[in-house]
Amino acid sequence: MDKAIRLNEAFHSFTQASKSLETYYGKLSEKVQYLTEELEKKNSQLNDVISKLRESKDFLQAVLQNIGEAMIVLDQEERITMINRAAEELFCLRQDDARGMLFKDLDYTLEESSSGAVLNVNGRKYDVIRSRSTVFDSAGAVRGHVVLIKDITKLKELERQDERNSRLIAMGEMAAKIVHEIRSPLCSMELFSTMLYKDLEATAHAEMAKGISSGIQSLNNILTNMLLFARNQKPSFRDVKLSSVIEESMKMLSPLTEIRGVSISNALTDETINGDAELSKQVFMNVFLNAIQSMPGGGKLDVIMEAGDEFITVAVTDEGEGICPEHIEKIFDPFFSTKDRGTGLGLTIAYKIMQCHNGFIKAFKNDGKGSTFCLYFPKNNNTLNVSSVRAGLKPAPANRGIIEGSISGAGI
Repeated sequence: MDKAIRLNEAFHSFTQASKSLETYYGKLSEKVQYLTEELEKKNSQLNDVISKLRESKDFLQAVLQNIGEAMIVLDQEERITMINRAAEELFCLRQDDARGMLFKDLDYTLEESSSGAVLNVNGRKYDVIRSRSTVFDSAGAVRGHVVLIKDITKLKELERQDERNSRLIAMGEMAAKIVHEIRSPLCSMELFSTMLYKDLEATAHAEMAKGISSGIQSLNNILTNMLLFARNQKPSFRDVKLSSVIEESMKMLSPLTEIRGVSISNALTDETINGDAELSKQVFMNVFLNAIQSMPGGGKLDVIMEAGDEFITVAVTDEGEGICPEHIEKIFDPFFSTKDRGTGLGLTIAYKIMQCHNGFIKAFKNDGKGSTFCLYFPKNNNTLNVSSVRAGLKPAPANRGIIEGSISGAGI
């Protein structure tokens, strides 16, 4: 009997334990289901965050790759971890090749002065602004560095263009006043010297009177150049065959080239511009004269014409002494001359006339000897913002072996 009671109690206890276990299992299942749902929510939120981070990373990468400044990211040991597209173009280096390199091993030199910084990469020079920032982590430890290099070569070129135009205006006003004051008495002197020569024509003093007339004529030519410089040129635009203008200019200078022992070769095309033939002739006369005078011992003068998408380019290459780099930015300034004789107005006048045709001139120093002047005539005299594109133009492709003489490296 006792055994039956104990067995009954045992079954009862087992039944109670089973019910408790079932209750606990139900609660545990509910808890597991709740945690599973929460985990799924957290995973979904985490995936959203990761997706947004990836999207932000893509946007950031796109921004970094497309900004105009060259960006170089360095680690604590000054090794390159990332460069953007602008840096690849500036240093002619792919990101895969640059990664892991020491920053100091990049092939460049940086010259800093009071006028700014000049970056020299693979023989090409750029006006730049450089900045360097240190990156810290949340604990204040150095994580790396970011170097930014902004190419301001075109901006510097525009500034120089503006400064030159300001000087031209000021010098033009002064030249006009000087010519006005001098020309009146000079005309009287020329008249009297001509009369004196006629009176003394049959005497021994005739040559002296002729010398006076020649000197006055020379002064008059100088004043004429000054007037050409001072006046605002008003071209009479019409269709002009550029090769004919060049050939006429060469023909007019043929006596001088024979005396100087200068041979001229040309490669001209049948390109036509909308411009003023006489003023264009004045441009070529001044540029040719400058080239011939740079070769006192004789030499070769090459004239090559080529047509591009926007410009017709005429490259005039001589075998003279070449242009000093420090003179490149000054040779088109009024009254600047490296010759013992000369007013320094020839190239200035050519420069102004080219501006009237909505074109311009750039000077380059040859790799060997001599210089090259490239004249850029816009096709059909289109109204182009040449100030913004002139800095990017390089020497005419036909003139191989010449480098830009500008210290700034305008057009690189």
